[in-house]
Amino acid sequence: MRLTNYIYLLLICFSLGACADYSPKPLAYPRIIYPAKQYKSIESNCPFTFEIPVYSELKPYTADDQPCWYDLIYKPFDATLHLSYIPMKSENDLDSLAEDAYRIVFKPHHQVAEEIIIREIGDTSKGLSGMIYDLEGKTATPFNFYLTDGKQHFFRGSFYFNKKTKRDSILPIYQFIHEDIQRTLESFEFK
Repeated sequence: MRLTNYIYLLLICFSLGACADYSPKPLAYPRIIYPAKQYKSIESNCPFTFEIPVYSELKPYTADDQPCWYDLIYKPFDATLHLSYIPMKSENDLDSLAEDAYRIVFKPHHQVAEEIIIREIGDTSKGLSGMIYDLEGKTATPFNFYLTDGKQHFFRGSFYFNKKTKRDSILPIYQFIHEDIQRTLESFEFK
């Protein structure tokens, strides 16, 4: 038998053996390229200021009667931080606004969230206080907060991914954005 015949025979054996046990590969998550952490201060006619990531966009909310409501859009991740400012008419408004913020978090999410972690926040040098609500599990919004000076201003935020997601697949993205939200809260000041 000639050498070329042996090569053909080996190629036939390898090709038959390779096709015998084929199994499809599972779908993979796409590679995520995170932008560099850089921030800029926002400019508005509203009585507050804070920093946002340069890769995000602050757009006014479309409600005509709420001039200081915004959507902070995280473009690369198809996510939005909904922000609403409510001027307080008196110090008595604080209890009802804080209760509303609590109800907005707990009423729709207490049955589906695995855990709701509540953290009090405050910055005495800026005269700020508030609450952070971290929601774990299959919830629509994993992060909510409010900030207030306790006298005139109340500012609330709620974070959402714009599409239905699985928590385990977006967790690295959420952790990346969570750092940016923390920076926003740390830089926040009422004018």
